[in-house]
Amino acid sequence: MSTNDQTFRSRERLHLRCDYARAFAQKRSAADDAFVVYIAENGLSWSRLGLSVSRRLGNAVIRNYARRRIREAFRRVKYDIPQGLDVVCVARNGVLNKKTNLKRAMVRLVSKAAARQLRNQP
Repeated sequence: MSTNDQTFRSRERLHLRCDYARAFAQKRSAADDAFVVYIAENGLSWSRLGLSVSRRLGNAVIRNYARRRIREAFRRVKYDIPQGLDVVCVARNGVLNKKTNLKRAMVRLVSKAAARQLRNQP
């Protein structure tokens, strides 16, 4: 797969509850005002994205807008982040701010959480 492939395939999504639970249980995270990122190794050669958007964020239209923005950021930077990770993004109010650069935030937070993961391994 080339690095100019900008599609978001089904295999790049988290589908199972156990995958989300594994990412939350590992407690490798990083956060800013847009979202919290939890990561876990998945044993694959590509990263996968899972989303968690609470009703506190707003109505269905607003929540779907937040999901679309996060998916788009992941789609654009999926080759800039470490591969072989399950990434779960929990949306915060900052994700709705149009001035927030979600692509830069995604790369920074995933890299930060991955560095914590490497540092905490025995």
